[in-house]
Amino acid sequence: MNFDDINLHIDFAVVEGDFVLNDSLNPSTLKAADTIAQDIKHRILESGLLVQLIGLRNQNGIRPILTELELLVEQDNRLKPGSINIIKNDNGLSIEAKTRQYGGNYEI
Repeated sequence: MNFDDINLHIDFAVVEGDFVLNDSLNPSTLKAADTIAQDIKHRILESGLLVQLIGLRNQNGIRPILTELELLVEQDNRLKPGSINIIKNDNGLSIEAKTRQYGGNYEI
């Protein structure tokens, strides 16, 4: 068995605060980097920082909040420090980061 085959990060899939069920009506699971991404999303939602972004159009008001979000995301030790990139676009926020174990850039 290869170390990469072992799933160290497993969690239930949650969408809009509710478990996602599979065809057998059992909770679906997430593995690997998807689990980390879900944890980061929940951390951001629980922080209350997104509420502060609502209605802001001034870059001088937006940048400090994005910096706070980046510092919040960097607290997760499963991510490589300095690899987090947060961009505010028309659709909301786009967050990319590299994980320590799974490498690559993942959009959160």
